[in-house]
Amino acid sequence: MKQIIITAALIIAGFAITNAQTTATNWTAQDCSSTNHTLFNVLDSGKIVVMVWVMPCGSCVNGAKAAYNAAQSFATSHPGKVKYYIADDLGDASCSTLNSWITSNSIGSLSNMTVFSNAGNVIKESDFGGSGMPHVVVMSGGNHKIYYNQKNSATNNQAGITSAIDSAIAGVGIVDIANQITFSVSPNPVSEILSVTYSKPVSKLSIMSITGQLIKEQVFSNGKTNPTISLSGVATGVYTIKVTDIMGQSGIQKIVKE
Repeated sequence: MKQIIITAALIIAGFAITNAQTTATNWTAQDCSSTNHTLFNVLDSGKIVVMVWVMPCGSCVNGAKAAYNAAQSFATSHPGKVKYYIADDLGDASCSTLNSWITSNSIGSLSNMTVFSNAGNVIKESDFGGSGMPHVVVMSGGNHKIYYNQKNSATNNQAGITSAIDSAIAGVGIVDIANQITFSVSPNPVSEILSVTYSKPVSKLSIMSITGQLIKEQVFSNGKTNPTISLSGVATGVYTIKVTDIMGQSGIQKIVKE
């Protein structure tokens, strides 16, 4: 009998793992600034969405703040890439109530987040694996993949949320720009000084990890033709270089640091 019970338990556990939710459910909702958002449109555009449901309540503070800080940690390296959405769980808290709760508990700057009263409960927490306060989900990409889905005190994990955002960025590509310009680099592999050859003056060179993290940047305020950048101190490995010209057009290439 014991063996039968254990076998049944393993079957049930395997079924739960196999059927765990790995993709997001679409929704369309109006935020507290009266702007409409459709989740899949945002994800399809290459953005990462950090979604947080709150009651709001005292036990929601730490998780909501951890998610905000994780999202904001990418503001410099990936400006506009990571969106922080915070919503009432059942749609029965007003925008003013939510804004007051966010401000009084120092969750983060309202200018760096999108707040939803979730009127009509159109952003259903139940569509993302059940309820818990707070509930944090990280998702991205044209396949609408979920990279992080935690509830309650498990959300008090800024490092875990940051890691999920890193994975999401890698999942949608190293960068989300089209190669508007063509340039050459040498030598590649490079041990220290990398030279860029391009027909127009360059305003910025950015060295990024394969997950899109900014490693080093060189800015030329007046533009520079065929600039160089030192990779001294950068660990060996594969990186990308993003070249931005004085017209604001960009392109990327992979490089290898020896």
